[in-house]
Amino acid sequence: MLINQLVFKGSRIITILVIFAFECSSFRSIAQLYLAQGGGIRDYAGAFSPDTFVLEVKHLPNRIDHSFGLGKICFNITHTRPSDLKIQLRSPDGSTIWLTNRNGRDQGFGYSNTCFRTNGFNGYIHRASPPFEGEFIPDGRMEFLNNGQDPNGKWMLLIQDLKAGGTGNLHLFSLSFEKDPMPNVSQQPCADDNVSACACPSNKRNCDLLPDLIILPAFTQNQIEEYAWNDPNYPGQLRFAATIANIGRGPMETRGRQEWYCGDERVDSTTQCSDGNAPRQKLYQRIYQLWNGEMRYKEVPAGTNYYDSKVGHEHYHVDSWVEFRLVSKGTDGRKKLVAKANKVSYCLWDTGACNNQDGLCTWDGVVYGEKNLINYGLGNYPGCDSGVQGISVGGYDTYGLLYEGQSIELPKNLSSGQYWLEIEIDPEHRYREMNKKNNLFTMPVQISRQQKSQ
Repeated sequence: MLINQLVFKGSRIITILVIFAFECSSFRSIAQLYLAQGGGIRDYAGAFSPDTFVLEVKHLPNRIDHSFGLGKICFNITHTRPSDLKIQLRSPDGSTIWLTNRNGRDQGFGYSNTCFRTNGFNGYIHRASPPFEGEFIPDGRMEFLNNGQDPNGKWMLLIQDLKAGGTGNLHLFSLSFEKDPMPNVSQQPCADDNVSACACPSNKRNCDLLPDLIILPAFTQNQIEEYAWNDPNYPGQLRFAATIANIGRGPMETRGRQEWYCGDERVDSTTQCSDGNAPRQKLYQRIYQLWNGEMRYKEVPAGTNYYDSKVGHEHYHVDSWVEFRLVSKGTDGRKKLVAKANKVSYCLWDTGACNNQDGLCTWDGVVYGEKNLINYGLGNYPGCDSGVQGISVGGYDTYGLLYEGQSIELPKNLSSGQYWLEIEIDPEHRYREMNKKNNLFTMPVQISRQQKSQ
């Protein structure tokens, strides 16, 4: 066993390298820990300005993947309102995942001994409450970092305060590299370069691999809250999370070809339209096909995307991706619209993956995951680029309760009682799917008397 501790006194970074090596015939196991100090977290000041904390990794093998890679990230943060924080980890090759984004609602005072693993035994971070003590499953996917890259170099913890009125400090953070870092992630998913793992339904030889999008009820049921009219932050709003999963045979994938428009006028992507809006890029949906044992695709016109400059986003969103409605139901069962939000745009990417163990990806009594999705893992969407976005087979895309747009403004004269929240995916029907009938999710909501006008 070798233990080597390196301390750079002239720097704010302290790196501790711990190597445990055991050799018995052909068996070898290595675990390495790197630790860095932090610093202050600035309050939101009206612009995109993350605080960046650097940890330099050295002396590792030149490739991280399923066999050896990043297994755990830990940090300690004190902050007056942890739900203000978006925390990301960026690797030396530029790949970035969300660790936690605006979680904790209005509770708590930070993150205390908080760690992230693909199989964190405390469950998903978005379902937890401050101080988030223990090991959690992050908001992003660790496989996007254990992607075959060389881990030696600068890793960055990016912390962005998204709302004025709260300050804090990062006290330290650490990265642990180990054998079998992602024990619950499939190592041989269906992919362009692994077509033998892909299949058509009913043993057909040729087929279109269409997506099938659903709202996962567990996320919305766990993150929904009515705010009073005198609330200083969200007066008179019903706020909720929405998570879209793909349980189809193929990915939901959009492609842009740099065709940008202000209305009907073709423009450059950097142009600001005369109405003050960002230009829209024409999108195409890529539909994958299995054809005589080979992977093909076709592209069909779909919707549009644009650059969303709002704080916490600063990336490209697909237009009119979901619509939120609040309805009432009469004794005859007929619905009446009570309130409706504007159609909300989303970035399409994988923030998580369905599995058959935790039951989160349940629809109509069926739990979806690697065991019953025939092309599980097809697609790879780690970011919100203008060119390619999507949701893989078995992947899901989460927008939390405190994200922009995740709300309905309640009428001030609304009576207390039971109503129904409706969330509809692709309300303008621009994208092709296996089944459009399951795009509408409905759940009962009890509205309290505090929403009546004062």
